[in-house]
Amino acid sequence: MGRALEITPDDPEVNYSLGMLYARKDKFERAAHYLEKAVSLRPEYPDALNNLGVLFVRERRNSDAEERFKACIRVAPNFDQAYLNLARLYVILEEKQKAKEVLLALLHQQPQHEMAQKELEMLQ
Repeated sequence: MGRALEITPDDPEVNYSLGMLYARKDKFERAAHYLEKAVSLRPEYPDALNNLGVLFVRERRNSDAEERFKACIRVAPNFDQAYLNLARLYVILEEKQKAKEVLLALLHQQPQHEMAQKELEMLQ
């Protein structure tokens, strides 16, 4: 992977893959570096935005996580994972109403989304 980065340092996919590799090894700072680089190279990269948000939740950087999930939803409104992760973040922050609103927004996009329906029921 390092060789791929040497050859194509400005490839968002290579940077994303390295970021995910470091995230799996719990090396969050390095993971964030490569995921941020992937997003800077491709601002509308839903996987990178979403996983950067997940990484920030794990680091308790909640406002950064919220920002990344919202950015992901803006650039890829059909990318369901960002909605679910944002709703879960709001549950962690004890903001149930915001969590419900996010899940309803996902259900507006994808009315048959089973996970969103289940999570919404759990918030009632």
